[in-house]
Amino acid sequence: MKSTSWVMWMAAVLAGCSLNSSTPQTAWGKKDVSMLDYRTDAGQCALIAVTMTTQGNGANTAGGISGQNSTVPQQGPAGSGVARGAGSGGSGQTSTNPAAGGPTYRDSASADFVNRAANQQRDQEMAAQRARKDALKFCLANRGYTEFELTAEQRAVLSKLPQGSDQRREYLYKLGTDPDVLSRQALPHQPSGS
Repeated sequence: MKSTSWVMWMAAVLAGCSLNSSTPQTAWGKKDVSMLDYRTDAGQCALIAVTMTTQGNGANTAGGISGQNSTVPQQGPAGSGVARGAGSGGSGQTSTNPAAGGPTYRDSASADFVNRAANQQRDQEMAAQRARKDALKFCLANRGYTEFELTAEQRAVLSKLPQGSDQRREYLYKLGTDPDVLSRQALPHQPSGS
């Protein structure tokens, strides 16, 4: 399901639909490209971006920072799990329960630890999203496409055309193959990795 939404998002980026209204809406174009090649390149670059592997998938981060627990239970007598500091009363993670036959281990993490793990996970997801966006831009640029900013007038016309419609695709294709639009509205090329 995630990959389907990524393909749609990547295709929208190529088609000139910025998802964040605070950034200028952009589209991609290439002089003298056919409509078939325009759509094929968009789909192939979106697929490359969606299927790229990123460093770490976050699978080992749930419940700990980078999959590591801050306190590792030590083995007590008879194999019972005892957290560090057991019996000292300082850690707050263990207590002695004579009725239960010995120490008990509290297996829930502190709120601070949970927040740090969640922040780490969110940072990894955002980094992966940036990497996919960069991969899409790199792919399109390598195929000779130019990213250009849409003018207010062009955005107004685009806003009246239904998402995914042939009219919308044709309008963006017309803009993206117009040498005047590409030269006047082209965004400056940024080096990869920025």
